[in-house]
Amino acid sequence: MLTSMTFRPQPLRSLWSRLEKPLTALFVTLGVAAIGLPQASALGVEVPNASHQAAIATAQSPTAQLLSDGIYLFGQSPQANQIGAAYMVFEVIQNRVIGAFYMPSSSFDCFYGELQANQLAVNVIDSYEQTEHPFSIAMESRGTVAGSGTAPVSFAGFHRIQNVSRNDQHILNVCKASRQP
Repeated sequence: MLTSMTFRPQPLRSLWSRLEKPLTALFVTLGVAAIGLPQASALGVEVPNASHQAAIATAQSPTAQLLSDGIYLFGQSPQANQIGAAYMVFEVIQNRVIGAFYMPSSSFDCFYGELQANQLAVNVIDSYEQTEHPFSIAMESRGTVAGSGTAPVSFAGFHRIQNVSRNDQHILNVCKASRQP
């Protein structure tokens, strides 16, 4: 006899649990580099010098546009709407971002923040508890597009998807409305 099964979408918590260990290692590495411990070189961590830090500060200035203003969709899968894959849809306005992380047939968590020289740094708003959590994703630039002043950008573990669906736009609009006073 067949019994019916109820589908229960897994919240984005499963995404966070998969990213927790790599992110912890990244934060520990960055913490060691930031405080400049003598043991950092023994751990294989490069401690940036003053000229390197100045270059980073220049790249993070408001005049350096990392992504053109617009709406973007990135996914763990190169195809949209794949069950089990995480996606992020967001809008960029002068390196400021607002958007959401989601999995198809599941809930979504809004985020807001900014594009920095080497990362997307955001505060994620937990959709269940309405608490904010800082989060960042490493960003890679692939040269400059001629005449645009911007570079094609990718995020660690994510693929750019060109077509933003009506559902992606709806999720984005909900997040944008939640950030308005």
